[in-house]
Amino acid sequence: MRLRRNTALRVTLLVGWITGILLPMYSLRRFSSSFRTAFDRAFQTPASHVLMHLLLYAVLAAILASFLPRAIRSGWRGNLMVMTTIAVVAGLQETIQLASKQRAFGSAEAFDFLVDLGGAMLGLLAFSLASRCMARRAESHLRQ
Repeated sequence: MRLRRNTALRVTLLVGWITGILLPMYSLRRFSSSFRTAFDRAFQTPASHVLMHLLLYAVLAAILASFLPRAIRSGWRGNLMVMTTIAVVAGLQETIQLASKQRAFGSAEAFDFLVDLGGAMLGLLAFSLASRCMARRAESHLRQ
């Protein structure tokens, strides 16, 4: 089986992205004032907090979808595989955050989890649209 282009790069990006999501980044604030400033700005308001979660999980969904064969990626099985993986990562993230803050699961965590799933759906949609656009462009170049 032939590996797709840029597999090593995509694996590195995937591992780095998931690691970045799962690590309690807010705890790194105490080591760097510039990181603290950037982190606080990114998650300063409830709206920016939601946007950051949407972005993190939209990108993760697109990265995950890039690993699926085209035949699976365009169907419900591919979407289910990506959404299941996203649900596991989002659940782990919330669990790690709760453990590090020594808090119980509440409505804020449930909201974050649902926002994460919404971000994943947006990422799948964007990836699907971009893939179709690229496929059409490739077809038109082959015809010329």
